[in-house]
Amino acid sequence: MFERLRLYLRGMSWPIIVAMLALMTISVLSVRAAEQAGSTPPGFTLRQAIYVVVALVGFLVAVVIPYPRIGRGAYVWFGLTLALLVVVLFLPANKGSRRWIDLKFFNIQPSELAKLTYIIALAWYLRYRDNYRRVAGLIPPFVLTLAPAGLILIEPDLGTTLLWMPTLGFMLFMAGAKIRHLLAVVAVAALVVFLPVPTCLDGVDTDTAAARKDLAYWHGTIGDKEYVVAAAPVTVMRYHQLTRIYGWLKQADDDPKIARRVAKTSGFQLRQSMIILGSGGVRGQRVLEQKHLYFRMLPDDHTDFIYAVIGGQWGLVGCAGVIVIYVGIFICAAEIAAMTDDPFGRLLVVGVLALLLTQIFINVGMTMGLMPITGMTLPLVSYGGSSMLINAMSLGLVVNVGIRRPILLGRKPFEYGPKPDRAGQYDSLRGGNGKSR
Repeated sequence: MFERLRLYLRGMSWPIIVAMLALMTISVLSVRAAEQAGSTPPGFTLRQAIYVVVALVGFLVAVVIPYPRIGRGAYVWFGLTLALLVVVLFLPANKGSRRWIDLKFFNIQPSELAKLTYIIALAWYLRYRDNYRRVAGLIPPFVLTLAPAGLILIEPDLGTTLLWMPTLGFMLFMAGAKIRHLLAVVAVAALVVFLPVPTCLDGVDTDTAAARKDLAYWHGTIGDKEYVVAAAPVTVMRYHQLTRIYGWLKQADDDPKIARRVAKTSGFQLRQSMIILGSGGVRGQRVLEQKHLYFRMLPDDHTDFIYAVIGGQWGLVGCAGVIVIYVGIFICAAEIAAMTDDPFGRLLVVGVLALLLTQIFINVGMTMGLMPITGMTLPLVSYGGSSMLINAMSLGLVVNVGIRRPILLGRKPFEYGPKPDRAGQYDSLRGGNGKSR
């Protein structure tokens, strides 16, 4: 028994575990810094510490259960998640959205759970197929993706919705989908996003109508009605989403009056984030008094803008350190994916990597003003129980694959081309009647 335990512990990817614990520690310390500055309500540090403990338990569960056994129930977990995403739409709204199920002692966010079950279900579907190498074969994976993404968009949660397509693209690419097909899909998606759509503003509230005008290709009056011609997403976005995009686009407008107005209204949160990042200096010791003032002026600094808190508290060194830790996780996980010949295990790791990479890119980008504010959390660092638990379990699956990665004697997965017959001849060298050319 002890020998088996020793071999089990020896096979674990300890660098990933150490990196995860480091990010969790940074998370608690960052929430504590925001709490001490007065920008976060008292008691949130203790809550985050409890979330970390729960997440570690979830991590162990994801490591202990063999991942092939988890895969066999992939569609069941995914179906239950879709049911929860439907249920949450009928619950009372909180801050204008329906994202959480209140269990009194813990709030469940089904959209976070959907990230993990989606990766498991998609990896299980793709593991032994090659029909997605044809255009028609891409339809089932896209349906599998659009089902949860559409439900999450209705909540509405635009930030989480942005994660699905990059994750699908990475997993299809690693599974062997043809690049020209994926590029064609990206081109069609871009065309849909920027497609000019005329919309009448009758019946639209004043604020939303004004925001749509700001982002429209054209707006004017036809007859006695007012119309705008804007990109397709603009016609369905809500007011707060439109103002975030407008604030990002106009943060450094050539007109000083517009730039100042945006900095005080739609671009306020973004401006404060960049001020905190700059005030931290190299080591986070410069402009200490003003730093705490800026903390109090930044809404949601312990969740979506935790990276700004790290920059203000520990400066450039702290921000770079977090990125280095993430890079370490990616290198170790990529090695696990490369070393396993099991298609399901490899796709699990690739899906988790794609999900984490997309979240980090969006969160850090919006904190630094490189992307619009979308409400994206920083994995294993931002405050929140559901996010912490799901990200820890995702890394648990990566470690799980690393422990149990099998070595197959057959051909490596996702490799396509001519197959040798028993005589060592390739199908591509044969004619239609099966004889050698």
